[in-house]
Amino acid sequence: MKRCVIDTNVLVTANKAVVCQDDDDVRNHPELIIGCIETLQSIRSKKMYVVLDVDDEIFGEYKRYMSFAGQPGVGDIFFKWIHDNRHKNPDTQIKLHKTETGYQEFPSAMESIGVDLSDKKFFSVSYAHRSKPPIYEAVDTKWWNWAEPAKQCGINIVFIDENYMRAHSIETV
Repeated sequence: MKRCVIDTNVLVTANKAVVCQDDDDVRNHPELIIGCIETLQSIRSKKMYVVLDVDDEIFGEYKRYMSFAGQPGVGDIFFKWIHDNRHKNPDTQIKLHKTETGYQEFPSAMESIGVDLSDKKFFSVSYAHRSKPPIYEAVDTKWWNWAEPAKQCGINIVFIDENYMRAHSIETV
């Protein structure tokens, strides 16, 4: 069965279909919201495994933004599904070892590109897993510039809407 890692903003963006602030730029990109909804629904329907860390750093981040009730949005439904199923396969739980700058499992080849500490857990979980599952990303445009270095380490980033990322990212040299 396939595995994946999902950045929190995919769940948050999927919820924008029902909860969106007036000043939220994402509301002007319905194709991005729909893409997140379809991605989460596809992962659930195909019963893909979502890889998380043993100490619940990723799940804890989800918990800060999502509802255990599984509503009102698709992100909340997905969060509830993860909560109910996350311990069913031990192959989806990765032990991360914290360091001063992140995690031992973070690819050393990516240390120099400025990955935020809060994002390192996603890369570390993917890199430490034997199958190097892809990471799904929605709106954090910094990831656009991290895609090639990640790919060189064997980590594939799946952008929900590449057009959105291209239009909003700032190229770095």
